[in-house]
Amino acid sequence: MTYEAFKQRLLQSLQEFFPHGTHISIRQFPHNNHIILDGLTILEPGSNVSPTIYLNHYYGHYQKGSTFAALQSKILQYYFDHSSVRTVDTSFFSHFDNIRARIAYKLIHYGKNKELLAEIPHLPFLDLAIIFYCLMQSGSSNHASILIYNEHLAYWDIPKEALFALAQKNTPLLLPHTFDSLADLILPTMKMLPDEDLHTAQKPLDSEMVPMYVLTNRQRLNGACCILYPDVLGQIASQFQDSLYILPSSIHEVIILPASCAGDATELADLVREINLTEVSPEEILSDSVYCYNQEDGKISKI
Repeated sequence: MTYEAFKQRLLQSLQEFFPHGTHISIRQFPHNNHIILDGLTILEPGSNVSPTIYLNHYYGHYQKGSTFAALQSKILQYYFDHSSVRTVDTSFFSHFDNIRARIAYKLIHYGKNKELLAEIPHLPFLDLAIIFYCLMQSGSSNHASILIYNEHLAYWDIPKEALFALAQKNTPLLLPHTFDSLADLILPTMKMLPDEDLHTAQKPLDSEMVPMYVLTNRQRLNGACCILYPDVLGQIASQFQDSLYILPSSIHEVIILPASCAGDATELADLVREINLTEVSPEEILSDSVYCYNQEDGKISKI
């Protein structure tokens, strides 16, 4: 079945699971790094918002052998798991005071998103851009947000610098950071290995031998911006009594290494590029660069 046929069959088959008057559609959504994805939305009667279900990923599984019925079931499960909010009062967003405490920021690559950046308020940061959104809802399974455009700033009559001041205060409160050993995150997933393989795999992942740490937020969503949180990198550097190398593993997280343990920075850049090519979805890539946080002056620079 071709991708187009897959989408059309999905549109037709999903109708039987919803009441009369439900509007099911597929349209293209622009994503980070100028990636365009096909998004399925389901608006039941009385609803004005729907989780967007991106189909490119599901069709990839179909090509690898998953059945249409199984994928349809997963799509329905995703919809019901993420559709707790069915209506949003859009007038709420028109009054800035209503959303002042919900303004947050995230990081994207500057060069790969120039068309989007022409339409939204942003601040350059190294080879990245700080952009802003309103976090309407956040939880372990639900995350609803509205990207802020230049038109919103004009309507609210506020400067983008005001957005940054609010986001710098709000984002750490709305999306608190986490900082964990990479080894501690990986090892629990290895418990199903045979004992002899587990012992072999654990040894090089010992935290003292591989001092790599993951900085993100509790939701692990757009968590790379935690490097902007006031005092976070300073506290981590004080913990190690060292400057820090920062590897952008995706828009959702960064890997932190004490500089004295990191070795050749050129090799780190090669590692980031390799991970981006083989492990990270194109729309989730942040940058191929490596950054350094200088403990002495508290500044971040691009290597």
